[in-house]
Amino acid sequence: QTKPPRRSGIHGAGSMERAVLLFWPNIVCYVRVVLVFGALILAAGESNHPWVVAGLYSFSVALDGLDGLLARALGQSTEFGAALDVVADNLGRAMMWSLAASPPLGSLVPFLEMLVFACTHAEAGGAWKTSCFSKAPALVAAVMRNGFRTPLGALAVAGLHFLPLWLWLSPRLPLGHAIACPLLGWVLIFGRTLAGMAEIWVVACHSAALLRRDTAALRTDIAHHE
Repeated sequence: QTKPPRRSGIHGAGSMERAVLLFWPNIVCYVRVVLVFGALILAAGESNHPWVVAGLYSFSVALDGLDGLLARALGQSTEFGAALDVVADNLGRAMMWSLAASPPLGSLVPFLEMLVFACTHAEAGGAWKTSCFSKAPALVAAVMRNGFRTPLGALAVAGLHFLPLWLWLSPRLPLGHAIACPLLGWVLIFGRTLAGMAEIWVVACHSAALLRRDTAALRTDIAHHE
């Protein structure tokens, strides 16, 4: 990958920062955020077009794969873009959860997702999908293997993105509609449970790592003062 030339001075650095902001993968993330806000505005207004809301949200989810492809194809993979991608994911799901479920569920699930974002990016930055799960137990590893590209990983991703949409959309569909089928709901719940197991594991691991580092620092400090 060819790196952009270095520029000296504040103006050069500022120009390069603006260039990163306008990398194509990041523009895709901005579009995703706009789509999600559009879906939220329509849904909050009790829109008579639930399929429009579902379409905007689902299109935003579909674009989640495009930014990664563009980043690799154009050599525009950045730490900022990796974080922005997860923020766009979490923002979209948080908005949908706020519509689909009343507190505490509608608040706790987005809180857990943002907590996981803080833990994974503190530990590994943009490489979190591999670095944070290298020592995961078998089931969690099966979910995360190849960046969710496994049957269990696909179920987890489906539950992450589409369970809140299903919860919001189902009551607004005609009785007996295929998408409102309880079986589909249970499949999505199972997928979200798989994702939840991975989330809880990574939060526990990060918390343990923090405690280990604190303990080591305290021991060093005690030894220094003896």
